[in-house]
Amino acid sequence: MKKLVVASAREDAGKTTSIIGLGKRMEGKMGYMKPFGDRLYYKKKRLWDYDSVSIARIFNLEEEPEEMSIGFEHSKLMYMYDKKSIVEKVRESFENISNGKDIVFIEGCKDIVYGASVGLDSFSIAKYIDAPMLLIFSGTDENIFDDAIRCKEIAEAKDIKIIGAILNKVKNKEDWEEINSKKLENEGIRILGVIPYIKELATFTAKLVAEQLFAKIIAGEDGMENEIENVFIGAMSVSDAIKNPLFNKPKKLIITSGDRTDMIIASIEDNTSCIVLTNNIVPPSRIIEKADENKIPLLLVPWDTYTTAKRVERIKPWISMKEEKKLRIIEEEFGKIDTSWIDKL
Repeated sequence: MKKLVVASAREDAGKTTSIIGLGKRMEGKMGYMKPFGDRLYYKKKRLWDYDSVSIARIFNLEEEPEEMSIGFEHSKLMYMYDKKSIVEKVRESFENISNGKDIVFIEGCKDIVYGASVGLDSFSIAKYIDAPMLLIFSGTDENIFDDAIRCKEIAEAKDIKIIGAILNKVKNKEDWEEINSKKLENEGIRILGVIPYIKELATFTAKLVAEQLFAKIIAGEDGMENEIENVFIGAMSVSDAIKNPLFNKPKKLIITSGDRTDMIIASIEDNTSCIVLTNNIVPPSRIIEKADENKIPLLLVPWDTYTTAKRVERIKPWISMKEEKKLRIIEEEFGKIDTSWIDKL
């Protein structure tokens, strides 16, 4: 049985995307676990991790998402486990999930330090179950070089084998393939693939916004799968907003107060995917009807516009089994890289 910890130095590098891409290339029965859940998903009074839900559904895994994570909050984990018992729990969970599997992907925390205080950082997990590590890097060239060297140093100190690295969301793919990859390989980091930045994978839906903000849907339920690429804060006058290039872009999310009827109407009429209404102010019924007709979700939240904007900023794209376009793109891109190294795990 093969096992592989997929880790990243920074948040939102593309670990889950990489697991999906590699999983699509695999033959045999696959398993997955994410010991420390860090993207909370509430469903029917059950607490899951978004990435676990995604992988479980896409690959039709037999385990429920809640079985794939040990915990979600530092405080609770500190109360429930000490250093010895957390090791035992990780190993127990791994044994349960790996039973009957040909390969198990273990997704690490969102960055290299997250979870260290409770013994669930990516490197500790790899050590507990004696698994090799695949690193996922993204960001600027400088970030990638710095992260690669630091991760290599940590792995050597903990005696963890690094299989190599996949560079994700790369905007200068040719430079990396022809020049930069050699520099990293000279440092002992084998480059296993270079995946370009793909705009379509950076989108998210109105449904995800509603779930992440715990928003009340007051209109446009038929448009909850609308894709969002841009976010615009409608705090200025409508005339000033219309002059702003971002307001005129398609697939946008508008954040504005519920009493800004002029801004809401202008947004509904201008190729908007979703509108988040702040301050718990419900607009007039005629606007709600207009949003329904245009299939534009109106999501009601209690916070002011600034606080709401900061919360929206923290929302990360999610790949669900229903997003066939994203899955097709991932499969195509990972189909271009050599994965023969997996056979040697």
